Amino acid sequence: MLTADQITDLVNLTQVNLIKRGAFLNLMTDLTDYVAVRELWKKHQKVFSGGLDWEFDAVTDHNHSARFVGLYENDGATLNDATTKGKVGPRFVDANYVFDVREKIFQRPAIEIANYVRIKYLRMITSFYELLEPALWGKPEDVSDKKTPYGLAYWVTKQSNADALTNPNGGFDGKNPTGFSEGRAGISSTAYPRWANWGCQYETVAKDDLVRKMRRGVRKTQFRSPISHAEPSLGKTSNGIYTNDNVIHVFEEILEAQNMNLGNDLASKDGKTLFKGHPIVYAPYLDEDSTDPVYMLDWKYLALGVMKGWQQHVSSPQTVAGKHNVRAVFLDAGVNMICTNLRKQAVFHKALS
Repeated sequence: MLTADQITDLVNLTQVNLIKRGAFLNLMTDLTDYVAVRELWKKHQKVFSGGLDWEFDAVTDHNHSARFVGLYENDGATLNDATTKGKVGPRFVDANYVFDVREKIFQRPAIEIANYVRIKYLRMITSFYELLEPALWGKPEDVSDKKTPYGLAYWVTKQSNADALTNPNGGFDGKNPTGFSEGRAGISSTAYPRWANWGCQYETVAKDDLVRKMRRGVRKTQFRSPISHAEPSLGKTSNGIYTNDNVIHVFEEILEAQNMNLGNDLASKDGKTLFKGHPIVYAPYLDEDSTDPVYMLDWKYLALGVMKGWQQHVSSPQTVAGKHNVRAVFLDAGVNMICTNLRKQAVFHKALS
């Protein structure tokens, strides 16, 4: 029989090595895929150190000093400041699992104990991802919510119905998110109109509507500076396109219609749809969005910020207060989504209700 200390050591060892035995049927979740978790948590993290808020500088205009002049003309030197600073602080999340060292399983062979602990650990991790997935697609309710991380709905906002009447083919109409009049990262799109993402409404998933507008959106978000300078990039050059089932299955049918040699496969293009060489990824969570959005994201300027040392900190088993035989294991993380260039991001969607 293992002692309480030996059980603690075995739990620690299992969490580190995640022994790959004891297969089980996973019925823990309803979503078929956790796309935001996979793309951000596992691919596009930016580690920040120092314990301070994450900041970046933005120059929102040139100084308008250039002019054509004549001989002996007076100088026209003026001062106008167009520099502002974006700031994003970490948000915190935790999860846990507990066990009692007197449970029958802890009297059995070590490998059975390890499998038992592994399932508890995986249930905790799944709970963590289950909480994170909708948060990464969504946004806090308003500025008073100091706990929920910023998600895509905070950073990449949709075109209003009023703006869609003015700019039916799209525009930089992704302005301040609802509930955040001071803007994203403390920079207001009202005060600084260029601090906005591309937004465009569409009516049908068709070549002459959504596809045409997506092509235009790509052209309009490819900015090239006339001068060479460092940028506040958050990762390597990488693009992603994400949508729901209502949209992607029509894309697949469009793709089938323009390919004659399909053979005997009734769904030969499922999962193979590309747009300008980039896969269009099905994100199950977006099935809940009645506007049928298509997000086109530039991951070079969009990432999940994580605190150094707190990306996914898992504690050793700790004695629960007032329950000397009960141990608790905690997972802690300091995270928040950050974007340093909104003009490289786009969303296409149906009219807002």
